[in-house]
Amino acid sequence: MLNVKSGKISEAALLFDRYQLPIFNYFLSLNRNRMLADDLTQNVFEKMIKYSSSYNDQRKFKAWLFTIARNVNNDEYRKKVPSERSEEFCEIKSEANNAHELMEKSEKSQQLMAAINLLPDIEREIIVLTKLQKLKFSEVADIIGMNENTLKVKSHRCMKKLRSILINDIRYEY
Repeated sequence: MLNVKSGKISEAALLFDRYQLPIFNYFLSLNRNRMLADDLTQNVFEKMIKYSSSYNDQRKFKAWLFTIARNVNNDEYRKKVPSERSEEFCEIKSEANNAHELMEKSEKSQQLMAAINLLPDIEREIIVLTKLQKLKFSEVADIIGMNENTLKVKSHRCMKKLRSILINDIRYEY
């Protein structure tokens, strides 16, 4: 990234190759829309180049890139009118099985992803970043702008809530 920052834009291709899939999966986990995930991923790398001068090498690159991704996702969400958001949520919920089949083949994974989708946005984001993207708590705290210890507590509570959703779904399924 320091090379990109110094003007060697061609070096961005290496960063794209390395981080494109994790960023795409992040957006897919949050939005359940492959085309949108693809567009947002492209936006992240455009912004990475555009704002390369703001990169601070004291901060981990991956955390900086996921912060950009989070901001891109928030910008996309803000652009939508409230009725469009609720329609999209209903559509996501009704088509959840199709999206899960693309991401995971096992039934347990499908149930897990459906349960994650039922969490509020910030809790879903914490689970996606810490458990699915396997980022360190320090990195996620930096991305979200939260104290690391607070994040650990929230993550623990999110996991308890997720377990509760899964247990209740299994209990009422039969």
